[in-house]
Amino acid sequence: MLFLITGFLSLIFLLFTTRYYLFGGLSVLSFLLYFIYYGNGNWLTLVLFLFGIFLLFVEVFVPGFGLIGITGLGLIALGLFLNSENILGSILDISLAVVISGIATAVMMKKGYKLLPGREKLVLSSSLDRERGYSASKDYGEYLGKSGVARTTLRPSGKADVEGTTLDVVSSGAIIYEGAPIKVVHVEGIKIIVKELDKV
Repeated sequence: MLFLITGFLSLIFLLFTTRYYLFGGLSVLSFLLYFIYYGNGNWLTLVLFLFGIFLLFVEVFVPGFGLIGITGLGLIALGLFLNSENILGSILDISLAVVISGIATAVMMKKGYKLLPGREKLVLSSSLDRERGYSASKDYGEYLGKSGVARTTLRPSGKADVEGTTLDVVSSGAIIYEGAPIKVVHVEGIKIIVKELDKV
């Protein structure tokens, strides 16, 4: 059971951090150990399990809408469920692992972690400036060079107070923790990029 819980928790950490390889490898290792120690030797369960892991990695590294990841989780659960002759035991193990993973997910979201950080699909990589004919509903250029304080932890996005105004901002790279002094270093349309003040 411990291997199963560790595997599911590693998958959660994989989805909420940028340490994909570390937690991905740990989850695969944990699931395989569970499979080896508690398995019935059925090759089909191993195929389902491995294909589910593969789909999870595809979901992390290839833009999508979550369907691939959900399918992967379903195949992992099915493979683990069919892996044991003790069906009731498998149900209890999977249920406990899912409950603990759900609690871990809620805690991480409450602490400001975002799903799949570094893969913000709604943020454009190109600059939407007036020279190219774009126009934002509000000009945030006035905040360029201004200083403020991070209201939430930026991983990399979050909120900051800049001269008495609460703004949605994005860290230029490193994580900026709540309460840290920041400075606006770049503005791209409605995208406000900041750095921790002592690193500017």
